[in-house]
Order: sequence, then C-alpha cells, then structure tokens
Amino acid sequence: MHEVSVMTEVFQIINENIKIHNLKRIDKVVLKIGSFTCIEESSLRFVFKSMAKETICKDAELIIVKVKARAYCDYCKHEFNIEYTNKICPKCNRFSSNIIDGYELLLESIEGE
Repeated sequence: MHEVSVMTEVFQIINENIKIHNLKRIDKVVLKIGSFTCIEESSLRFVFKSMAKETICKDAELIIVKVKARAYCDYCKHEFNIEYTNKICPKCNRFSSNIIDGYELLLESIEGE
C-alpha cells in the first residue's frame, strides 16, 4: 500500500509549510495525480483522514485532481490521450513512448490560515 508512503511525504510538506507560514489551520489540500501512478483514490483518502486526526488538518478537505495520461508523437507531432495498454498515435498509427502526462503525483496547493 504505497498510499501510506505517499501521504507521509505529503504530510511532511504540509508540516514544513505550517512552520514556515505559522499556520493555525489547514482548510484544503489539493493533490494532482496522474492516471498511470496506480494510486488508489479511496485508499489515499482513508490514509489522509487517518493521518489528519488530532492535527490542524483534521477538518481539511482533500481535493484530488486526476490527470489523464497523454503522449506526444515524435513522428507527426500530435498530442493524444493514451491508456496503459495503448500508446498508438491515432493520427499516424505509430507507437509513442514519449509520455507527457499521467505520472504526476504533486501536492498542488495547501490552503489555510
């Protein structure tokens, strides 16, 4: 369950920002997660709630922005949506290994006072 290690890192970043900005409350945490990360959203939400208990994040809303996987075709210069098992350019029918989106796992923002 790598969601625990992911959320541990997220909370480390949150705690650093709490100290830097002298925050008293966290209202919202926004994560940007690509479809190829294999992160289970329900597990991530469960871990977030568990880790947030009895912290200044206890009432924070976890927003997960899902990013579709996309590739760039080096042959015809076309960007297109891909699936894990299909990375064929729909314009020229060539395989593309140039994945430009889908592996993101970013702490996009933290909101609080």
